[in-house]
Amino acid sequence: MSTRRFVVVAGVLFAALTAVMTFPQALHLADAVRDDGDPLLVTWIFAWVAHQLPLAPAHLFDANIFYPERHTLAFAETLLAPALMVAPLHWVGVNGIFIYNLVLLAGFALSGVATALLVRSLTQHTGAAIVAGIVFAFLPYRIDQFSHLQLQQTQWIPVALWALHALLRTGRLRDGVLLGASFALTTMSSVYYGLFLIPYMVVVGAVLLAAQRDVGRRHLAALTAGAGVAAIALLPAALAYMAARANVGERPFEEVVAYSASWSSYLAAPAVNLVYGGITAPFVQPERVLFPGIIAVALAVIGVLPRNAGPAVGRGGGQPVRPGGGAAFAALKRYATQPQFAYALGLGVALDLSLGVNGVIYRLLYAYALPFRALRAPARMGIFVGFSLAVLAGYGVARISGWFASRQSRVAAIAAIALAVLVEDASRPLALLPIRRAMPPIYADLLSDRGDSPDAAIVEYPMGYLDDPTYMYYSTFHWQRLANGYSGFFPKSYSDLQFAFENFPDNMSIGAIKSRGIRYLLVHGERLLGERYDRLIPLLDQRTDLKLVARRPAERAGQHGETSLYRVVF
Repeated sequence: MSTRRFVVVAGVLFAALTAVMTFPQALHLADAVRDDGDPLLVTWIFAWVAHQLPLAPAHLFDANIFYPERHTLAFAETLLAPALMVAPLHWVGVNGIFIYNLVLLAGFALSGVATALLVRSLTQHTGAAIVAGIVFAFLPYRIDQFSHLQLQQTQWIPVALWALHALLRTGRLRDGVLLGASFALTTMSSVYYGLFLIPYMVVVGAVLLAAQRDVGRRHLAALTAGAGVAAIALLPAALAYMAARANVGERPFEEVVAYSASWSSYLAAPAVNLVYGGITAPFVQPERVLFPGIIAVALAVIGVLPRNAGPAVGRGGGQPVRPGGGAAFAALKRYATQPQFAYALGLGVALDLSLGVNGVIYRLLYAYALPFRALRAPARMGIFVGFSLAVLAGYGVARISGWFASRQSRVAAIAAIALAVLVEDASRPLALLPIRRAMPPIYADLLSDRGDSPDAAIVEYPMGYLDDPTYMYYSTFHWQRLANGYSGFFPKSYSDLQFAFENFPDNMSIGAIKSRGIRYLLVHGERLLGERYDRLIPLLDQRTDLKLVARRPAERAGQHGETSLYRVVF
């Protein structure tokens, strides 16, 4: 089977498997997400990039949240790579929730295809490649992190490794460019994965490079070209993050401690996992659900151990080991030149890094590598543990395949292994949250009243992490500047605003609105307890520095309170 045909077949297969393994998300692409937190944040990011890019690309990072702060897009993962790719869908009017879910599920499927392509090139074994893709595409970790779209964007990691192998094999400039582009796309999809890819690639690449006997100027030129491509592509985002750093600061060490994995984290499966969800519940902690699956580990062990008999398997096979110390040492030396050894070391490094402050390497990176101080959860390095296991599992399947004499038996064995991995990683149907697809009418009142102030700032109440993602999503319909915000970092100015609103609507809170130049106040009665709303509205209506613009009744039966829009009178 040609490589092109393999990619097409694998693409169809992994798209279908993704629909099954994330059921019922594929049935609700345009109207539901896992929750109303990060999914709405990412939906807003995609929409903002598409909105701002044709209007004022120089101000792409000056997003409309946390008014009057600047560089606010850089307060979280910018997701520039997927955002730029799907911007045309926004421009032709495709629903934002549909676009979000399309990118989310594509992360699963494309990660499987890319890993399969890498393992096929290493083992020359199609069945092993498919199983490796399944292991990586449907790691239990992914279901636990289903609300974090950026953590599903792993498809560029195996592409980067594929390019590295090709570069070392051929020294071609285009492979270096692909390597640099893949690294940039990884970083522009997830800053976590981009930073984690550096130490992982250094270790794996160093072993592969040491095994390469004919490294020359052409290899160095290709690597230099890749570094140049990555630097140029990442420069705008790097400058924006540096500009935002003065505002958001660094992650406190205590926070890094809280989200460092422990050895027991690799015994924790998601609660919705069909096989292990109940069994591993005592080990579950937020952001530290890293169980990779027993079958994946077993396959990786089979794949990583030096062969003691039989022929080599593709490029990754070893040579028979004969009795005698000299022969054993020679065999071990030959094994150290094989890709399995490189990925086994990569597995060890990834495992230690995921332990964060409970390990060794991450402590050094946190102390001496400034970008790592912006990361909250070292445990997310667990994805590279899963990736390493997937590659090594591919070697294991290739070796198991050699145990069977007939083609029919080999196909049956590989199919059984693939099915077993899928069952082990399967989840109960995911609970989804319906999301409104149209702009609430109160925002039409806002747009009608704003007159000649298209960028009039608004503040919405109640505020906080339970409410602000929804307001950000609604802002994709009107794009007014918003004092509220939800992101990876929160500026001090927003914390000060929340403090000022503790006794809303007293003079301190209204004074904070005026001092920031905010023109509109929007009160969501449907997000307040009825008694609280009933006490609040008379207080607002009697203020002379607030003018009621519109009041909309609750839209659904059973909801309490109206939505009220006020113009601030200066």
